[in-house]
Amino acid sequence: MARVKAEQGLLVSWGGFKSTVEKDRATEWFNVRFWNRKDLVDQLLESYDKLDEELRTQLPLERVWIASADLLED
Repeated sequence: MARVKAEQGLLVSWGGFKSTVEKDRATEWFNVRFWNRKDLVDQLLESYDKLDEELRTQLPLERVWIASADLLED
């Protein structure tokens, strides 16, 4: 971040973070966000409808409705 003069950063690790990095999470909260795979997928699904059409074309997702297990238990 310092090299490119960025005020904020996002560090994404599909495999999670070591405990040493996890310790820095609280102290770096205002500078760097640390996302694991769940965070990335959650944020993508939450904001997918707001993405530019070109991005959605490159990452096509389709909403699927599935009956809840509670509904099927009777």
